[in-house]
Amino acid sequence: MKSDHEILDVLFPKVRAEILRCFFTRSNPHRYVRELMRQTGLALSTVQEELTKLTAIGLVTTYSNGYHRFYRPNAGHPVASAIRRIVELSERLPKTKRSALFRKRPGTVSKSPRLQKLHRLRPDRSGVNWQLFQSRRKT
Repeated sequence: MKSDHEILDVLFPKVRAEILRCFFTRSNPHRYVRELMRQTGLALSTVQEELTKLTAIGLVTTYSNGYHRFYRPNAGHPVASAIRRIVELSERLPKTKRSALFRKRPGTVSKSPRLQKLHRLRPDRSGVNWQLFQSRRKT
């Protein structure tokens, strides 16, 4: 379902989650940019930006064969095994509902008619003389 999210999608931004999923779930982790673009459905510049970040922190290494620049996960990075485990578990654990990820805004009324009745103020029929509480000015 579109409204359900894997843990990986909750922990990381969408772009990073997709790139990490490609690197840590496939049998052949060597990918070039356009291949990642096709697999993730993301824009070329978005994939390039994320690869630059992952390369800068050392989680992804790069090499060229003369025609393509390939990227692969750095298995020697201290967090590589933890990320691989998160990616693997993310696919097997229950998904999170989208609505549970966002806090409701204060002051918004629920769309449920039953709850809308509870939020409405009822007219005052108590017979209280509220003018007693107004300040009186001496003239």
